[in-house]
Amino acid sequence: MGIFDRRRERDKEKSDSPLWQQAYMPAYSFITNSKGEPAAAFALNEGISTRFLKKPGEFYEETDHFALIVISSTDKKIIGELDYDRGMKYLEKFKLDETRDELLVRPLTYAELQEVLKG
Repeated sequence: MGIFDRRRERDKEKSDSPLWQQAYMPAYSFITNSKGEPAAAFALNEGISTRFLKKPGEFYEETDHFALIVISSTDKKIIGELDYDRGMKYLEKFKLDETRDELLVRPLTYAELQEVLKG
C-alpha cells in the first residue's frame, strides 16, 4: 500500500466518522452571480456544521463559476453572497477537519457569518 492509498483510506475513515456524517452537505443551486454569470451556489447556514468541496469544479462540470450563499437563521434570510474560492480561504480558520477533497466547517455564529462576508 502506497502513501496515496493510505491517505485515501484515512480520508475515508474520517468521512465515515459521526463528526462528518452529522454535518450538512449542501447541494448546489444555479444562480446568476454578482457578475451576471451563471454559477453553482452552495449554502453556508448559521449554526450548522457544513461539509464543503475544496474544488467543486472537479465534481460539477456544468459551470466554471461557484458562489457561497450565506444564510442567517437569526434574520431568516440570505444575508450575502461571495465567490466560492474566496469564501473557502476565509472558512479555513473555522475548520473542524479536512480530507483531500473536503473541508468540514464548524457551526458559525451570526457575527462570524458577517466576518465571512467582509473577508
